[in-house]
Amino acid sequence: MASINTNMSATLAVSNLNKTTDEMTSVLTAMSSGKAINSASDDAAGLAVYTAMSVDYAAWEQAGDNAEVATAILETADGGLSEIADILERMYELASQASSGSVTDTERAYLDDEYSELMEQIDSIVESTTYFDTSLLDGNYDESFTVSADAGATPISVTLDTNYATTEDVVYVVGSGTTATTATAAFNTSSVSSAANATTALAMIEAQIETVSAGRASVGAMMSRFDYAAGNIETAQTNLESAMSVYMDADIAQLSADQTELGVKMDSAIQALSVSNENLEKLSKLLS
Repeated sequence: MASINTNMSATLAVSNLNKTTDEMTSVLTAMSSGKAINSASDDAAGLAVYTAMSVDYAAWEQAGDNAEVATAILETADGGLSEIADILERMYELASQASSGSVTDTERAYLDDEYSELMEQIDSIVESTTYFDTSLLDGNYDESFTVSADAGATPISVTLDTNYATTEDVVYVVGSGTTATTATAAFNTSSVSSAANATTALAMIEAQIETVSAGRASVGAMMSRFDYAAGNIETAQTNLESAMSVYMDADIAQLSADQTELGVKMDSAIQALSVSNENLEKLSKLLS
């Protein structure tokens, strides 16, 4: 029935046009942002899941940062121990030379001067081996690092405690050893000023080299553990990122198809509205 009071065809055309326009806006927003969900109204449940995944992803990122920091700390400690090991090797060479009957006491005095300086240099290395002003070789470093997004996971402990001493300060490496600590008392006062003293020093230096080597091995083992932890973190992040993309990444091919379809609908709705208005105009002319 034709009516000039209620243009139902035009009303329906406008309603369909508005609906199609809203859908087109949503499609264009998704295409421009690359995200399938741009507001809670797009997919409330999917947004909730994605938000929870985002929190987990942030936790894994922090865990990765923690692993990197722990590795950097251990590398710094190992660097200091490596320098100490090199010094001990040179001290062993000096002691070996001083213990030989091929050198005079005068020459031993020269060797002893270098020996004493190297002992002091070990102390200097202990003082300067730090990470952001935190000493790593003074026996007080004991920290834990969380390398998992799971709040219930046990953190990895990094403990650098006593096992080696020098003249003034104490060099600490991983592990504990009262025997090594006791042995250092004599080492601290050792010298190569005589053949007898040099012979005694050789045994002491060997013990210190073994202790530092054991410490470096322990540090290396912890570094290896953090390397594996970092690999696990990277795998977890990759898998989680893939899962997050299922909810958030826009399907551009599908959106392009939707855009084309909605464009046809909009054209049809506009044409229908135009025809409805023309029909109403023609009906009005009948009354004039």
